[in-house]
Parts: sequence; C-alpha cells; structure tokens
Amino acid sequence: MLGGIIPILFTPFCAQGQIDAEGLRRIVRFELDGGVHGIGINGFASEAYKLSDAERLQTVAIVAAELADAVPLIIGIAPNSRSTAIEQARQYAPYRPAALMALPPATMDNGERALVEHYVALGQASKVPIMLQQAPHIPQYRHTELSAESLAEIARRAPTVRYFKLEGPGSAAKMSELAPMLPAAARMFGGGGGITVLSELENGAAGLIPGVGFNQIFLAAWAKWCAGDSAGAAAIIAGGQALVRAVSGSGHEMSLHLRKQLMLRQGAIACAHVRQPTVPFDADDLPGFFEIVDALDLRVAR
Repeated sequence: MLGGIIPILFTPFCAQGQIDAEGLRRIVRFELDGGVHGIGINGFASEAYKLSDAERLQTVAIVAAELADAVPLIIGIAPNSRSTAIEQARQYAPYRPAALMALPPATMDNGERALVEHYVALGQASKVPIMLQQAPHIPQYRHTELSAESLAEIARRAPTVRYFKLEGPGSAAKMSELAPMLPAAARMFGGGGGITVLSELENGAAGLIPGVGFNQIFLAAWAKWCAGDSAGAAAIIAGGQALVRAVSGSGHEMSLHLRKQLMLRQGAIACAHVRQPTVPFDADDLPGFFEIVDALDLRVAR
C-alpha cells in the first residue's frame, strides 16, 4: 500500500520547449536521494495538461526506467471518456505503476451520478489500482467534486479504486468525513503543495503528494508523525511554512516557475522553461525567494 511523501515531478523543458529527458532523470535522482516514498509523473505539477499524448508516454517511460522499481510509481491520467480511461489504464500497465491517479472527465457537467459510474467502471476494468483525484481548486474541475458518500460508494463497488487524493479548500474536512466510510484497505492523500498537510494528517491522510524541490521538510515531518510526535511534526511544518506558502500560495502556474527556478539554481535542470500559456514571471522576485530558501537547512539551499 502507498503511504508517505510521494512527489509529482515537474517536466523540464529545453529553451525550445521540448522535453529535457536528462533533466527529468536528474529530478528523479534528486528526489530518490532525498528518501521519498514514491514518485509520480503526469500530474498538474508535471504540466501534463500541456503535453501531447506522445509526450505523456515519453515522460512515463523516462521516469519508469530511471526508477527501476526503487520506489512505487504513480502515473497521472486525465481521460475525458470512460473508454479512453480504460484504454489508458491498459496502456500504462506495462510500466508497473502502483496506481493511476485519475482525474474525472471535466469538459461537460454530467452530474455526480455520471462521475460515480465512470470511476466504478474504470476501477472494475483496471488491473492497476486507481487513485481518484479531486481537484476543485483547479478551475476546470470545480464542478467535478464528489461528496464523501459518493467517494465511499465508489470504493465499495470498485475495490481497485484504492486511493483518494483530496486537495483544495476543505480537503482536511472532507477527509474527516470520508475516513469512517471507507473500507479498511483504502487510503487518502493530501496535495495542494502541502499547505494544509498537518490538518490532513490529523484527519486521516496516509501521506502527502506534493511537488518537487524541498520535500526534506515533509519527510522530516512525516518521520515525526509516524513516531507519534505530532508536536515535532507541527514544529517542522511551521519552520518551513514560509517556503511552502511562497511556492504553493500564489497559484499553480507560479509554483511551476518557482520550483523550476529552484532546481535550475541547484543544477538539476539546464532551463526553467514553463510552457505557454502561463502567468507572468518576474525574475526580479527571485532574490527574495532564494532568501527564504537559504534560511532553511535544506539540500536544495545554498
């Protein structure tokens, strides 16, 4: 079963916008060397919504080969039909993912019942465990949030739907409501860059699925949490909160810019290109950002 700190990798690009395969391999190594409990690719943090189908396959192949089963692999999918979801589950199965992190179809608002049946059908058809992702903080997915009752129904009817990634405003409260309804084998995870990780852990999360760069903070807090030292975990999170908020508190696209700039300075990637369209980024803000980073005792700091 998955648990702990499992970052979603960003996709590094060269200045011309193509995938930087060697940079992606170095990002994998950086996170593995830090002791993460798993690796994810093709989520929001990977700019998967800006990649072609062929590029999404390319990133999976690169990451899976570099991991070589060292830790569990999560692969994100965002199919807009049931048949496509089932086909993608088959397509990615040879890469031996521990879970497919599946966003709901979002182009149309077909109602909650249609989404329930979608996930049940996907779970029943897939041999790979499914992680149902709820992301109401992303504009395209605001109308796809499911109630705790619906999430629990999916878990009961399709046991392959084994994981639930709940992020955005109210994630901890949703976890508190959902936890007693889930089968014993199901697990919940937080996201959102870790801004509310402590509340999520307090309400039943089995770990966090953040971005890359400074997971040393979350790993240290997780170790304290698992040892029963909730006060120690809270102190570590509080100590890193300025950095967490600087990266994850200004919107998703800005977090991409800052994480890439951080790993560019660290030397893992050669270019901090973020695909368009994206938000304006002012390099004049970087000295203040790096001051926050370097005030902490992190591998990525100077």
